[in-house]
Amino acid sequence: MAYSRMKGKSLKVRFQAIPKHRKIAFGLVLTVLPLIFFLNLFIFSHVLALGDTYEDRYQMKRLRLETAHGNVEFVRSTNEKVQIDVLQTNSKERRIKVKSVGDTISVVERFGQLSQFGSRASDEPSRYKIRVALPSSMTSIDVEAGQVTGQGLIAKTIVLEANSVNVKKLESDRLRVETRSDATLETVRVVTGDIRSYRDATIRDVVVNQALTVQTEAGSLTYEPRNATGQVSVSTSGTVTASERFKEIGDGVYHLSNSNRPNIELISETGKVELK
Repeated sequence: MAYSRMKGKSLKVRFQAIPKHRKIAFGLVLTVLPLIFFLNLFIFSHVLALGDTYEDRYQMKRLRLETAHGNVEFVRSTNEKVQIDVLQTNSKERRIKVKSVGDTISVVERFGQLSQFGSRASDEPSRYKIRVALPSSMTSIDVEAGQVTGQGLIAKTIVLEANSVNVKKLESDRLRVETRSDATLETVRVVTGDIRSYRDATIRDVVVNQALTVQTEAGSLTYEPRNATGQVSVSTSGTVTASERFKEIGDGVYHLSNSNRPNIELISETGKVELK
């Protein structure tokens, strides 16, 4: 008992010895940190269930979307603001958490009634579909999804990682697409790009400013540039079929024009390559 009283007095003396301005600063820290946490949790974050819609109040320029089990359909925004709709889900527990900070909007899949707490993507398997309406131009788009479809994406930097991608238009300074199945891009406008597909890759109406690499591992590759410019290098263990506008000048090297730009590299490990 005596030891406890002495220890209590010692702590009291130490606390009284702390300068007043430090006590105030410490109290402010203890007050502000929980306040920031709850503001971030309930004001800047929104949780969507089946049938819910989210529309941002500001014109966001950066999108980070992590929905490994979801199908994402991109459409053009009618008011130049980001809008997200949860269209389908096979689980009532599936949630989509949307967080907007600065000019960046982050979307992540969650699971369960406590989806508001935490920002890590759920590992619970569940198939669902969301529709994302984007402005006509973005700074960056970074997507991880089960499937990506839609009208098109326009941004300075685009990164798509999905099981499959089927998009009508991609326009970007820096493009990277990686799929575990098929990739179909109807219209492509890029400065530099890297497209990797495990199975088939179909790239049509392509305009490349500098360089583009397209690679498949276990499927065919179809490449159809819009303009007859640049050089195409083909590497494959399969067959190569080329239209008349592609002039073969070497082993696997085709010229569309005398210009060396853009430089196109097509790699198909086991499938055929078709140049249209």
